[in-house]
Amino acid sequence: MKLLIFVCSTLLSYVGWYLGDPLGFIWAFFISSFGALLGVYVGWKLARHFGL
Repeated sequence: MKLLIFVCSTLLSYVGWYLGDPLGFIWAFFISSFGALLGVYVGWKLARHFGL
């Protein structure tokens, strides 16, 4: 479960940084942070769905 949460938060954080990078450092940081939080939620839901 922890590994899935870690992977999802890392991937979504990277996607957030990639999307926010053209807008500047601060926006990239905020969008990346939101992506990491979303990744924790998605990883947790996936782990519970698959019974991990």
